[in-house]
Amino acid sequence: MTDALQHDVSGRLVLVVDDDRRIRSYIKTILQSAGIQVLEAGDGVEALEVFHAWRTRIDLVITDIRMPRMTGTDLAVWLRSDCPALPLIFVSGEAVPLDMADPNKGIFFIEKPFAPKLLLEAASQFFN
Repeated sequence: MTDALQHDVSGRLVLVVDDDRRIRSYIKTILQSAGIQVLEAGDGVEALEVFHAWRTRIDLVITDIRMPRMTGTDLAVWLRSDCPALPLIFVSGEAVPLDMADPNKGIFFIEKPFAPKLLLEAASQFFN
């Protein structure tokens, strides 16, 4: 396990949402290397389906912002209306307004491309 994770992650389940299969695979590989279980979705609509099936077990959602059918920000609104405290990490190749990310409210932003250590550090802050 990497030094970036300071909390016990065994049994943690993360939903990774990105329309780019390579990015999903990259994120999944990083998380699994740290012992984190991963569910995947190719867009926001699919993510809602996965979330409703697994909602009581999902500890964190990592989502791209720009996706077809439903954006990551729209997905976040739906998820937070159902589970207000659900931690979210947005990943994007575009700059995001500073007011969008707020670690105190369980929302973090990572700009693509990113190093594995950065993703693991962001994820670990939500695992108590």
